[in-house]
Amino acid sequence: MDSPGDRDDLLTVAAIGLLAYASADIAHHVLGHGGMCLAAGGHIRSLSSIFVDCTVRGAPIDLAGPFANLLAGALAWAAASGSQRTARLFFALAAGFNLLWFALQLVFSAATRTDDFAWAMVVFHVGEPLRFGLIAIGVGAYMLSMRIVGRTFAPFGPPKRARRIVWTAWLTAGLFACATALFDRHPIPAILHNAAPQSLALSAGLLFIPRYVANIPEEPMIEGQVSWLLCALLVAGASIWLLGPGFAI
Repeated sequence: MDSPGDRDDLLTVAAIGLLAYASADIAHHVLGHGGMCLAAGGHIRSLSSIFVDCTVRGAPIDLAGPFANLLAGALAWAAASGSQRTARLFFALAAGFNLLWFALQLVFSAATRTDDFAWAMVVFHVGEPLRFGLIAIGVGAYMLSMRIVGRTFAPFGPPKRARRIVWTAWLTAGLFACATALFDRHPIPAILHNAAPQSLALSAGLLFIPRYVANIPEEPMIEGQVSWLLCALLVAGASIWLLGPGFAI
């Protein structure tokens, strides 16, 4: 049996996981959809953790969300390479949540002709061959993202330790997303149709990351750090207060 000093502090890991998921949610809805809405001269009727209602419609606003995730994920992956311990874990998880969100949303949107890529598919008259090509690209991007994140996550071995970390971060992301959506005007549909899928389903690839880690850990155990806990509490509070019910700009 491991002694306490031989294990990562799960509260700190949960805080890091919450912040990593929050980076993806903020990148997608606030910076992506919301930012492009304002850049296009529109007004935001409501901006929440699951939906952005803009007075202007169009493919650029729809596509801005997933491509903001792609950019945020790429930046987090680059930052992880030069970071250590808690910072490396945060950037690795942030890269995972963002890149996997982009890739699997492309698959879902192209397969169902709904969601963020749907308007662009209509505008550019995407036919069946190209639609299936987009699905294949999305699947390939998802597998590539898992490999990229896995290599960044590799120092957090052995696999048993890595599983404990990713499961803690993944479940925390789901709880955080659903807790925020509880304050939506229609909480049950918001949780079942949006918050749970975007936090748990899109990032499910994280659960397979432990296969990429080394048997001998290169990174020391994550110790309890009040700074990460306080930051997570502040972000969670702001998310529940602002993004839960939504706000206008």
